[in-house]
Amino acid sequence: MRMYLLFTGALILVLQIWIGDWMKLKIVPRLLKNLIKKPMTVRFPNESIPIPEGYRGEHEYDKGKCISCGLCAKVCPNRAIEMVQSENGRKYPVIDIGKCCFCGLCQDVCHTGALKLTKNLVSPIIVDSNKKEKSGM
Repeated sequence: MRMYLLFTGALILVLQIWIGDWMKLKIVPRLLKNLIKKPMTVRFPNESIPIPEGYRGEHEYDKGKCISCGLCAKVCPNRAIEMVQSENGRKYPVIDIGKCCFCGLCQDVCHTGALKLTKNLVSPIIVDSNKKEKSGM
């Protein structure tokens, strides 16, 4: 593959000289440098890039810490959090990941720490008409 790229680069160089377009010769050092350099992409899923600090991923909810104040639902700009009545009469947040923009406002406003955004990557779930959940994109 590299021989093909090297041959193509040499052919382009010869054509540029033959045409007389000397200004485009400035790209030759960059072309040679990029042929030798390591590629910028990774071979996903075999390789992965480390997740940076401050990444806002999947929600982590601790029902024991929640005091049912509803501030998370009020502050959510996309209305992705809905307060739903449970069996014991208290309301708890239910998060719609499809609507969530992962801004982190719900985490900031939760003073008990019941709602946190983790570094886990969010995998979408598609629900079909038969109510069976399928994981995938």
